[in-house]
Amino acid sequence: MVFDDPKNLRPRRSPRLPGLDYTAANVYFVTVCTHRKQCIFGLPDAPTVLGSAAAQGIREIPAHFPGVRVDKWVVMPNHIHMMLLTPHAKYNLADIIGSYKSYVSKCAHQTHPQCTVWQRSYYDRVVRDKVSYLEFWQYIDNNPAKWLLDEYHP
Repeated sequence: MVFDDPKNLRPRRSPRLPGLDYTAANVYFVTVCTHRKQCIFGLPDAPTVLGSAAAQGIREIPAHFPGVRVDKWVVMPNHIHMMLLTPHAKYNLADIIGSYKSYVSKCAHQTHPQCTVWQRSYYDRVVRDKVSYLEFWQYIDNNPAKWLLDEYHP
């Protein structure tokens, strides 16, 4: 079977929860992975130029989407995690993440025009209560320390 031919790929299932209004006020835990899990961002305490751009893009989300808040985030070598608070129906989560991915890709294309930075789509979880919020917060805090145990650590 040839996988490069789009006709031979299985239909892609949407990762979005059916029936959830992604424009409603919510708190989301979001993970975005690099293309083929390539380690292109450097370490959280020693980012590459592209890792710095990824961090800057996260810091600028509230400026591009007024009212949206990024409560906690980390840029790992091959993925990012963030907790986004969307207080009203003005913005869709997909628009926010799409804009972020576009910003980082444009930064990468300045020096490497043909590179693919991101894997398709992203992962999100709706944070439903304070306990989950604190668990995701702690997960983001602990993620850099667990990098040495990650299956994608070189």
